[in-house]
Amino acid sequence: MPVRLKRTVTIKVIVTEEFKKYLISELERAVKNLDSQLDQMEGQGKKLIDTLKKQGEKTKKQVSAISQQINLDRQQEKLAKSDLEKKIKDAQLLPLNSEFIQGTVDGFVDVDKGDNLYKKLGALEIIIKDGTIQEIRGND
Repeated sequence: MPVRLKRTVTIKVIVTEEFKKYLISELERAVKNLDSQLDQMEGQGKKLIDTLKKQGEKTKKQVSAISQQINLDRQQEKLAKSDLEKKIKDAQLLPLNSEFIQGTVDGFVDVDKGDNLYKKLGALEIIIKDGTIQEIRGND
């Protein structure tokens, strides 16, 4: 009686000019999203702080805590933005026709008595070029 098991499948992309443009535009979009999230967060935080300050001395600790949280969030957003900007630079330097790991997905495999489990659960890679599967490796 076969059993279905989950395994990780690596998705690799053959780098083309079209893929580089796509990757860079996705990373740039992520930077813009971070910027807008940061602006929104700071605006909401400022409004909340202003509201609390109007309530007087009793909210001083809350104002301080909110300010600290906003500063912490700002630092995290800036680190994330810096990381994305580095990825954009790296994407611009990707050599054409090289393989780029785009990510992983879960795949399933049926196993049965007598199967070599190591081969069944071993590394599986799907190689794509401009969105089209070119090769499946490790699917023995």
